[in-house]
Amino acid sequence: MLITCPVFGVMRNGNQGYRAVLDTEHGPRRGLQVTVHRDDGRPPLVAQWGGISLARDTTPRPLNDNPPRIWSNRRSELVQRLLADVCELCESGNQVEVHHIRALKDLNPKGKKHQPEWVTRMAARRRKTLVVCRVCHEDIHAGRPARRPR
Repeated sequence: MLITCPVFGVMRNGNQGYRAVLDTEHGPRRGLQVTVHRDDGRPPLVAQWGGISLARDTTPRPLNDNPPRIWSNRRSELVQRLLADVCELCESGNQVEVHHIRALKDLNPKGKKHQPEWVTRMAARRRKTLVVCRVCHEDIHAGRPARRPR
């Protein structure tokens, strides 16, 4: 069976004619090498595959028991707002929940002039979440105006 290669033309199936011992920085390694000789005194094209050692590296290395942290100990803004346990609309501390929208672009639909208070607060903060009490959350989903702060 023959394999057609756009660069090297037709090659034999398998690697019988292309086996080579490749010189690497770690010593000689077995691999494949294809050489295409060219006219006009130009150097030949050489493609090599393999030549890497598959042996496991068993040299002992010191263990680092304290790797650098890639995260911070700071709490996210949403967690800080939740831990405050205060509704951001009516300032109640009763059964606090999070209202979430899918995208910020949903806050400003075209053609709608008057926006509820919760929409303007979320748009002003550029956040998709709003920490609200249970009553305000139900009012948001029912389309009722938000209550005033106590």
